[in-house]
Amino acid sequence: MEFLPIALYWGIALTGLVSRRPILLWLFFAALPFGSMVVIPANMTAGLSLVPQTMTAMLIVLRELVLRRGGTQFLLTLSRHGSGQALVLFWVTGVVVTLFAPRLFAGQIDVVPMAVTGFMQTAPLSVTKQNISQLAYITVSVFAIFAFARSFRNEANLWVLIRGVMLAGVITIVTGLLDFAATYVPLAPLLDMFRTAQYAILDSVTLADGAKRVTGLMPEASSFGGLSLTLLSLLWFLRRAMTSARMVRRANVILAGLALMLALSTSSAGYVGIAVLLAMIGLEWAARAGRFQSARLTRRGIRREIIMALAALGALAGVLMTTPQLLDPVIARLNEMVFTKTDSLSYLERSMWTRTSFEAGLSSYMIGVGLGSTRASNFAAALFGSVGLVGFVLYFGFVLRRLTRPVTAADPVAQAVALALKWSFAPPFVVALLVGTTPDFGTVEALRWGVLLALVLMVPSQAAAPHRPMPSRIGPQAGGATGTKALPRT
Repeated sequence: MEFLPIALYWGIALTGLVSRRPILLWLFFAALPFGSMVVIPANMTAGLSLVPQTMTAMLIVLRELVLRRGGTQFLLTLSRHGSGQALVLFWVTGVVVTLFAPRLFAGQIDVVPMAVTGFMQTAPLSVTKQNISQLAYITVSVFAIFAFARSFRNEANLWVLIRGVMLAGVITIVTGLLDFAATYVPLAPLLDMFRTAQYAILDSVTLADGAKRVTGLMPEASSFGGLSLTLLSLLWFLRRAMTSARMVRRANVILAGLALMLALSTSSAGYVGIAVLLAMIGLEWAARAGRFQSARLTRRGIRREIIMALAALGALAGVLMTTPQLLDPVIARLNEMVFTKTDSLSYLERSMWTRTSFEAGLSSYMIGVGLGSTRASNFAAALFGSVGLVGFVLYFGFVLRRLTRPVTAADPVAQAVALALKWSFAPPFVVALLVGTTPDFGTVEALRWGVLLALVLMVPSQAAAPHRPMPSRIGPQAGGATGTKALPRT
């Protein structure tokens, strides 16, 4: 039965690969909640679990940068300028360090291997198959940025982005509800069709009070909570770009469902991410109220939203004043999952992972020990330990440039999308700083950076006309004999 989802996936994927329609983009969003499913049987990939999200990103790279006319020229031109150059240098650094560092420092540095063997155990650095797999994952993520940048130069695809996030949210909610219902209804055989990855799938974990941690079709509750938080953050701010009241209402329903899924996941990192999201919402309200944002669409409805928020807070305060015991279960759950987390064995182990990974980066003279050589519980520490100081600076320099680079597109939807992608960055990033085990930033972040890069490449005269397709390549049609003069600074 597990071959049915695989056959369905490849039927859609191969159609999208040859179609002019953005089928692969839709498939990418639909695939996000299926983090425990493989699309190629593991016995054909030497045990490597290729999930739909990663495979679809690979197919988008193949289609946009290899099969479509001008794709290679687009990649070469963009990689010689600004942020694209920094991104390619980051990837080259990762390749060089991964090929040589595990051999150069073999046996000299203690690391926590990606394939954990025991509680709080370290091992001498050595060459492992995880070096190749992690290098492959980060290669897909890096080149997916360029592929997404080319895809979203077509402004009509911005609506695919907005509706795609909504689609991913709906599927996340449905899979979460099915997983929750499986406690009471025999749905396990149906869900097991999609749980075919070779790594550990923790789908039956319960809390001390017997409550099930909802995982949906992700490997564990923390990854399901992280996905729910990421989609929740994106969709909250993407509402500013929606010009249809009906679409906004649908988005609000999906937001409520995602918030419920995040709560049911009981992910402590997800709860921290919610606090960060609330802080970003407050800052965004202040920016909109103070007219610090130039996008016209983002300034709509700010007064109504603040009044509704104050009214909701007032109503909540009134209810708690009359029946304060209603808050007791919430406080108990937060105390168990967040405030006393530092006393748990899991926290102690993860802290040791992060410390060991950071020390490995220092012990390697800040060169790094290679992708896939060390496990951490902090994305920044994993990145530093894996690719060293040079790779660390190159990646975060690219990120900083994308977050601070203004978008010159005249289209208000493009401006609103750019601001949404920037405002929604912090919550999942903070979660990655708490639980990120690998230096791979992932294909969802690749989507974020690719779209922001695409919006910079939209010159004002092109973006002013809504839904007019952008040129498919950087070349003579985009300006000049070589086309490179038309490329804006990135």
